[in-house]
Amino acid sequence: MRRFAILALPALALTATPAAAQDYRSDGSTVTVVGQNLQRYRDRLAACLARRCPVNEDVDATLALAESLFLNGEYRDARSVVRASIGRNRGQASAFPVPVSDLYRVQTRLARHIGYDREARLAAFDILNALQAGIPQEDYRHFTARFEIAEMQMLNGSLTGAQRALHQLVEAARAAGREDVVVMAELRELAYELMAIPGGGDARWRLQQWANLEGEANRLRATGARLALARLYRNEGNIARSDQLFAQIARTSAAGARRRLLFSPRFQLAQQARMEGDDMDIGSLSTNLQIPDDMENGWIDVGFWIGPDGRVSEVEILRRGADASWSRPLLDAIGGRRYAGAPEATYKIERYTYTSTFVQTTGSRLYVRSPRARVEYLDLTTTAETAAAAAPRPGGRPAT
Repeated sequence: MRRFAILALPALALTATPAAAQDYRSDGSTVTVVGQNLQRYRDRLAACLARRCPVNEDVDATLALAESLFLNGEYRDARSVVRASIGRNRGQASAFPVPVSDLYRVQTRLARHIGYDREARLAAFDILNALQAGIPQEDYRHFTARFEIAEMQMLNGSLTGAQRALHQLVEAARAAGREDVVVMAELRELAYELMAIPGGGDARWRLQQWANLEGEANRLRATGARLALARLYRNEGNIARSDQLFAQIARTSAAGARRRLLFSPRFQLAQQARMEGDDMDIGSLSTNLQIPDDMENGWIDVGFWIGPDGRVSEVEILRRGADASWSRPLLDAIGGRRYAGAPEATYKIERYTYTSTFVQTTGSRLYVRSPRARVEYLDLTTTAETAAAAAPRPGGRPAT
């Protein structure tokens, strides 16, 4: 079993899968991080390659090293390790479709965090291509890959491309008898329309119709519609209507191990040279800014508690790369989130990277950073039990 899987976890997985455990430990009242033994993982990969290990073992060792490098903020080295493994194994997808698709998924994550957006978009398609090469019958793995393609298209500003990917997903899921996936794809398309079309177009009306559906057969569709509308109403300042829908969702949704994010405030990145149109939403994470050329190593790991009532407290930076002055509005926005309720408090750890895409300058082959900065996100949270044990106690008391 692959031990290190944070980077390979699908961002839009169809099941709730906890990320791999991290070495976050308490030391007095301060959270410290135990660094990964990078040399051990380098040696493991080198030994694997020296004995001409099979593809799955190569990928296991590659992902272990890549994840350790990522957690230490060494993004470019992690990308190089993954790209080298892809070069060795891209032709093995028919025999090892899942390991090869995992390599492309990690490539997508790393490329987005660094700013190589075109590379990330192409790698998202390669995830699905690798799966199709070795698993002709579409299943949950293909569905997840199609969700990722849609997400990547939307992140690159193509609503049409995202819609096309979701329509293809609906056809494949319906043919496989997965009506639940069909509903999720349709809800995702409406959510994208709300983001891209002023006023939401027809999406708002359809969501209102779905929110009024009753019965167990319609529970997934109705709950998804109510959640989308609750977020929309809150962003519009209609807090009472939003809270009413959140309460309705809490009554009808089954409790799960993961805390569902119901709402997150918009925020602006901290930057002096500001341009127009820089409101940020925790979902879109992009804004127009005049950004510095040296934004390498601009990452932070953020820890916070979610109380039983779904409110956030004790937001703090657990560790960081270089300058983190951009992060204050983000931390404030995290503090204003609202999650689904639960019997006990839970602790979350999340990685955020301050970045922007590389674009080619006019009349040149040189690539420079776009003035549109953004924050990339990855959930580093382990299972609720592990995270809670590793976190400081609410009120500043460390774990014992």
